Amino acid sequence: MAKWKQIYWDNQSSFDDYGLTINAKEIGNPAKKKRRIAIPNGNGYYDYAPILGEQYGERQLKYTFNLGDYQSLRKDVMNTFKIKALNWLVPGTQRKLFDEAVPGYYFLAEIQEAPSFTERKGIGTLEVIFTAYPFKISNKLEGDDVWDTFNFELDIAQLTKLTVSGSKTVTIYNQSVGKISPDIEVTGTLTVNLNGQTVNLESGSYSRTPLSFKKGENSITLTGNGTIYFKFRKEVL
Repeated sequence: MAKWKQIYWDNQSSFDDYGLTINAKEIGNPAKKKRRIAIPNGNGYYDYAPILGEQYGERQLKYTFNLGDYQSLRKDVMNTFKIKALNWLVPGTQRKLFDEAVPGYYFLAEIQEAPSFTERKGIGTLEVIFTAYPFKISNKLEGDDVWDTFNFELDIAQLTKLTVSGSKTVTIYNQSVGKISPDIEVTGTLTVNLNGQTVNLESGSYSRTPLSFKKGENSITLTGNGTIYFKFRKEVL
């Protein structure tokens, strides 16, 4: 077990697998992407956010790692640490990054910029910058109310797997900062009416439908016979 907080990337850990300690880090925040046009012959701008929803740019995660053997201070050992770390961190495309200091969430990230490296007396400092999807994504699906991992400040207990016989109206809360399109699993035949969209679904799994949860409270009318499971994860700043 590591004595220091570490990150997990590509199913491996910074300290346990590579002996890297985090010297410094900066978890950047995403900026809003505004979509607006000047009002012709008038003052100010027209903001498209009420129509398109709020949009955000990518965020950056900067980590500075210490590497090397503090006892021998050998440069060849330090460079071996460096090669292994770079081969682990740099290749590949966007995937999950877990930071022990941010429990319950992960980032979707990749390294796009060249890392920087400095050394002093056989000890190296490696700085890497991850470019990431704007939001932190919950480790667990909504509706997972396991007591040990439930966060009473941020989580909400709710049912996302429902049984229908006839017709019922239910409420599902989306605590994300914006709209979320859920994956859906259905048995039987059901009609779903959600936020002005109506979709007929038969038994199967669906990852792309017109249905989406707005931020906050969502009233859903379900008609038919069967079960439906709305699978989605909270996305937060």
